[in-house]
Amino acid sequence: MSEEERQLHFGDTLPSIPDWDDEWGDRVTKLVFIGIDMDWAGIERTLDETLLTEEEMLMNWRELKDPFPAWS
Repeated sequence: MSEEERQLHFGDTLPSIPDWDDEWGDRVTKLVFIGIDMDWAGIERTLDETLLTEEEMLMNWRELKDPFPAWS
């Protein structure tokens, strides 16, 4: 919501919003894993391996190798 819309709906008292970010608002992405006897350490390790390094964050992301096959 824009500041004007928030004022219209909530006035001067904004509700407490968990995960609120001053720049991005309430946009959040959450992953949910449902299963039995899941390898949590393996899942966490695999997810950590997908994160970009500081160097990769600064580079042109279009130069990164695309791990997915081309669409047909």
